[in-house]
Amino acid sequence: MKHQLSIKAVIKGTVPGRVFLSNDCASALLTSPQGIFLGGSTENNRFFEETNNLVKEELLPELASNGELDYVLFYPTEGKWDTILQIVMKDLLPMRSGRMTFTHNLSSINVPDGNSIVPINGNLLQRQDVIGLSEVKSEILENWPSIEAYEDKGFGCVAIQDTHQGPTIISWCLTDWVVDDECEIGIETNKNYRGNGWARKTSLAILTLAKQRGIRKVGWQCWSNNIASQRTALSVGFMPFADFPVLFGWTHPLNNLLVNGNHYMRGDRKYGVKKDYARAAWSYAQALDKGWDCNGDMALYWNAACMFYLTGEMEQARHYYKRAIDMGWKDIHQPHYHEFVYKEKNSEQIASILSESL
Repeated sequence: MKHQLSIKAVIKGTVPGRVFLSNDCASALLTSPQGIFLGGSTENNRFFEETNNLVKEELLPELASNGELDYVLFYPTEGKWDTILQIVMKDLLPMRSGRMTFTHNLSSINVPDGNSIVPINGNLLQRQDVIGLSEVKSEILENWPSIEAYEDKGFGCVAIQDTHQGPTIISWCLTDWVVDDECEIGIETNKNYRGNGWARKTSLAILTLAKQRGIRKVGWQCWSNNIASQRTALSVGFMPFADFPVLFGWTHPLNNLLVNGNHYMRGDRKYGVKKDYARAAWSYAQALDKGWDCNGDMALYWNAACMFYLTGEMEQARHYYKRAIDMGWKDIHQPHYHEFVYKEKNSEQIASILSESL
């Protein structure tokens, strides 16, 4: 996994992380702010069984206690790793998706015009008048051991606009980690300012800083279904480098069950995840029956009702549909704050049949 710079960053001590080795030092698990990494020999089942205990009993609870909602597991894609993953992730119910990495050699970078882009340095970080600066600091501390460590080796840029509230950060781009003459960057734009090219402007600005600092290669990583991120990367000269499967999950087991329900309700063809209504129904039920419904999200009960209907379990379908109605569910056309709502062609028919059966 040479495209994963954070592995090198942990080994070099640039970012916090931990390394666990098998007794023969042939297999390893490494943690970094980016996620959990597996590598080495697949001929160490005892080590991977112990790794399962480590992930379940220590790593995920620690992430949850630190406020981390989810995790990503990276692994080699060749050989026997699919079998090993079943051992390492036993009982954890991870889901399969994909990540993409892009690379930039900085040969075509020129200084962007405009003075609204400013560097994220000590002077900016000490200001008290900039709205949104606390979020940037939090992002820095997601990957760097401290603000001081970031100021020593890291760099970044923000776009600032004057608003009625005062100077406001509307977009930022900063280094997740810097190792020798390589770095990886992350980017975020305030949702109220998206679609106006600010992500591209801050990306070009940080690439300019990287070139000035003697950086040879810059990396960019995103989820494979994040088309907006991919377009921004390509627009500033990044080239696709790798597209690979990963496992992901949520650190709280009941949250993870709800996300499993969403995941298998929709599927992911690119990474071989077929729609599995039975698995989605079971996942929803495991959490909803314990009252775990994201503070009363009625759409989750609607989803569960549809999944049980589609698997022929009408009693269960009616049960969850009634729960949804009792909570105020009207139909799929009402506003929803997320995209994970069953809205297929047969949605109206399912609602009609379930309504008549109550």
